[in-house]
Amino acid sequence: MATTWAGSPKIRGSNDSIRMALLTISLSGVQLVWGIEMAYCAPYLLSLGLTKSLMSLVWNVGPISGMICQPIVGAMADRSLSRWGRRRPVIVMGSLAVSLALFVLGWTREIVGLFVPAGDATNTFTIVLAVLAIYLVDFAINAVQACCRALIVDTLPRAEQQHGSAWASRMIAVGNIAGYFAGMIDLVGIFGNTLGDTQFKQLMVVSAFLLCLCVSITCFAVSERVMLTRKDEGAGIYHIFKTIWSTVFNLPQNIWAICIILFWAWIGWFPFQVYSTTFVGEVLRRYDTSMQQELESSTDKLGDITRVGSMALVLFSCVSLAASVGIPWIVETPDSDKLHHKKLKTGRMAQFMMLIEPYKPDLATAWIWGHVSFAAMMFLTLFASSVAFATFLVSISGIAWALMTWAPFSLVGEMIIRLGCEGRTDQRDNGSYAPVAIEEGCHDIIEMNVSRVSMSHSVPPFSSADLDAANSDISSNELSGVYLGILNIFACLPQMVGSFISFLVFSILEPGRSPEFSEGDEIIEAPKGGVNAIAVCLGIGGICTMVAAHYTVKFKSNY
Repeated sequence: MATTWAGSPKIRGSNDSIRMALLTISLSGVQLVWGIEMAYCAPYLLSLGLTKSLMSLVWNVGPISGMICQPIVGAMADRSLSRWGRRRPVIVMGSLAVSLALFVLGWTREIVGLFVPAGDATNTFTIVLAVLAIYLVDFAINAVQACCRALIVDTLPRAEQQHGSAWASRMIAVGNIAGYFAGMIDLVGIFGNTLGDTQFKQLMVVSAFLLCLCVSITCFAVSERVMLTRKDEGAGIYHIFKTIWSTVFNLPQNIWAICIILFWAWIGWFPFQVYSTTFVGEVLRRYDTSMQQELESSTDKLGDITRVGSMALVLFSCVSLAASVGIPWIVETPDSDKLHHKKLKTGRMAQFMMLIEPYKPDLATAWIWGHVSFAAMMFLTLFASSVAFATFLVSISGIAWALMTWAPFSLVGEMIIRLGCEGRTDQRDNGSYAPVAIEEGCHDIIEMNVSRVSMSHSVPPFSSADLDAANSDISSNELSGVYLGILNIFACLPQMVGSFISFLVFSILEPGRSPEFSEGDEIIEAPKGGVNAIAVCLGIGGICTMVAAHYTVKFKSNY
């Protein structure tokens, strides 16, 4: 039985910019929750008494939920016959689940206190409930993210996909900066105790409210097509995983090389993503005596410490955003990047571009230097003894992050063009591909597919819609969407490896409670020196990033 539909997708709004903003603003809310969770939940768990070694295992839920939840939710949403559409019901229900989990996370002590008498078991139950709330946040936000991205693909025509993805990137950047900025300001000083008596509680309330506000705007502004009947052949979860499994062992050699690079690079980036706020806070409590004096009179030391870390992440996000805009103009971008291949006619910018034209590095070379610079920053964390220097190291890493979120998918897009467009040359035995004449329409297809992918804490949506898009978009290479999905799995698996490495480091160097974030009656004096276990994890990440640089050099020689 063939699939039948009713209605057509529509977006409210008086002009194109307003329509695109309404369609993609939901991703601002999603990214805000991701940013707040990654930046502030680690210090919070440590303040509850969870050891760093056990905390490192908690973060396995992010990549696991990304690999499991998003394909399953995507497949279920693809087959939905709801009269409200396929994506919006999941977005709404997932957002409500996230909001509930955030409230539970903020008030874990109070909730446990209602059911468990004060005693030794109270703290254990508090930690268990907080971890379960984080698990619910991760699984639910993955479902929301999957359907928000799928809604963009479902709603826009193919010619507008790249434009929509550009807006999605902007909204994600806005969500990142907004989340870190919210953590930086003194919310208790602004709202009093109305939203909670600590900075962390108020962050949970603000993030839940902004998520619901953003997704409500998108769900109100967008009308979906409604599926009346569906074709059941060759669809569903089993079909998705079977296709991934069979394709991963038959990847073109150059795409496989990029997967290996991503694997090592993400082992390096994982501790930075999870522990950067905690790292800055520990530098403050251990080494920076001048700032320690400012905390002596604080009634919410955890909130004050996380605000210091938030400043570093705000600067990191701003540097990353600026680099993502500027770097493509000073790097020799792939042929499919039409915007940055345009010749500027007049002005100082045109003169500057003509001046640097002979010296532009290719994208692979820029990515190599991105790996090296990030590794250098991570090695230097071992010597950070002031908040200012720690903040500088975190902030300047935004340049490498901009390359990390752009280079692999741009390079893979070129690979898919070479594999899938008409007029391609034969594949060489060594897995590299000779240059081909590329049709302009083929670039549009690949740009659309690549732009659907985003490097966040989890794997982007990969459902049967991706397989259908691959089949319909590129007839000569129907696996383009699958290649991109596999690439994201290789960005997810190393996060579990990084989590295990952190577990070993913390178990050896700091097996007990973290004194820097202890609260309540059992406050432990923070050490004034010694080895910082988080800096060791970051340094090991730097070593793994250098391995990624090595494989990038090998890739460049064959590309």
